[in-house]
Amino acid sequence: MKAFSLTRNLLCLLLVFSANLNADNDNLEYKVKAGYLYNFTKFVTWPEIPVATFNLCILGADPFGIVIDPIEKKTAFDKPIRVIRLDEAMFLSSSDVKTHCRILYVSNSGNSKTAFEKLKISSRTTGTLIVGEGEEFAAKDGMIGFVKQDSKIKLRINLQSVKQTGLKISAKLLEIAELVKEEKHD
Repeated sequence: MKAFSLTRNLLCLLLVFSANLNADNDNLEYKVKAGYLYNFTKFVTWPEIPVATFNLCILGADPFGIVIDPIEKKTAFDKPIRVIRLDEAMFLSSSDVKTHCRILYVSNSGNSKTAFEKLKISSRTTGTLIVGEGEEFAAKDGMIGFVKQDSKIKLRINLQSVKQTGLKISAKLLEIAELVKEEKHD
């Protein structure tokens, strides 16, 4: 019965997120991405979460606005989900913030990319799923990248980066994503 429920949820996820996106409607694009972020809680296994809330953090300029706020009415692992918006300076100066973000969405702003570069090594042990946007995000140490192709939002997953954090991604989520290899840097 549990397998049926997971399969049904995955099918709903595919139907909802495979919908064509209107180029003039950024709200729809970010509603889809917010839906993905929530559904990652169902298809990723985290190490024990030592805090009272499941924190979804947005680093840098928030492209979601109010469309992500309804996530706070939901739960993950029997904990309320909390959306935390972080500026780069706060994120880099506080180790508590880093360890309590279970999903970290890195916005496309220039300062967020700089903060992400500084974060890469420390994120290997935090059990934080790092999500971002763009063709190269997953290839450059990100874990899951949202890519817009043919008016649809697709996922690119860097399994090597994910495994280094102790996270496990469900095979069902891997089936709908493109797997990428991390670029080697000299």
